[in-house]
Amino acid sequence: MHITQSDNIQNAYKGEVEFIIKDRHGRKLDAIRQNNIIKISAKEILSHRLTPNKVWDPSGESGNGAWVTHDIDIDEYAPRYIILGASFDVDGNPLDTADTRFYIEDTITGSFMPRSLNVGADNDGDIINAIPIAEPNRPLKRIERVYYEPTYQPAGTPLLEDDVRALNNIVVFETTLRIDEYNGLGLTSSDFFTITEVALVGAAEVGSVGACECTPKEIFTTGSSNGDAFLASASGSATISLDSSETEVDLISEGDQIKIVEAGSTATESSSILGQVNPYYLVINKAEGGKDITLDRTPTDNNGTPITGDIGVFRDGMRIFSHRLLSAPVKKSEAVEIVIRWRIILN
Repeated sequence: MHITQSDNIQNAYKGEVEFIIKDRHGRKLDAIRQNNIIKISAKEILSHRLTPNKVWDPSGESGNGAWVTHDIDIDEYAPRYIILGASFDVDGNPLDTADTRFYIEDTITGSFMPRSLNVGADNDGDIINAIPIAEPNRPLKRIERVYYEPTYQPAGTPLLEDDVRALNNIVVFETTLRIDEYNGLGLTSSDFFTITEVALVGAAEVGSVGACECTPKEIFTTGSSNGDAFLASASGSATISLDSSETEVDLISEGDQIKIVEAGSTATESSSILGQVNPYYLVINKAEGGKDITLDRTPTDNNGTPITGDIGVFRDGMRIFSHRLLSAPVKKSEAVEIVIRWRIILN
């Protein structure tokens, strides 16, 4: 895994984002490539995807042994989406590099550079300003093509050729912003988006979401069957407990990420986070059928005071492989089509 803390750490997983801009006749106008590293969380996602869907049970088949299905939903860990964020204000007007959420001005050169991402890009812990979904013009962008690219490396041992050999060690995930997609929040043909961030996301399969005007994060947020968060209680420790009225307790399992909110909140009420700096927690222990959930840390407010009493809990099903702030915004209007390719280089 490539980690930025030391130059001495091996570049095991690197990434690259490419935007290919074409006119309405399919002619290539420009291509923008930016190197990117894959987030540390991708190590977990890749390991789940490499897991076979069955394991060997020595006692299966009446003691003769058999392959049986395990309880990991590996499909939820597949990279399926390219999520986009853009620079726009509350009225939908593009801001370009004037948006201080994304860019900072170099006082010496006067040029703009993307801000460094810290832990949890914002209070939602993912994209800074996701483009709201409104199909068909602003759809949830699914991966539309997956393929491998070869690189050529010295043959080494065993010596397959005298000089080099091809290795399929670059996987490419591709989607296309078509002519009629992502052309602004306004109503005229002159509207456009300035796309400022892009993320490669693993999540469950989701079909049409309609013109919901919601963020992609909300689509993959799961709560109780009535649409609210799971009712739970916090004890001031790292263990919270689902309420006895909740029956679908196994929708949350060990290894999931959850979001703690006010009791009775819905997925769209992002402000109801009980004053927490980051409302997202990792489930490190939960028994099947049990109601007690052990988290990676004690839920506290921004003053460090442990949270107690009734809370709401959502399961977060959106897993970000990698998140990139673009060095300069990419403009999208009805005059161009943009092909987005995300490469993961497996050294």
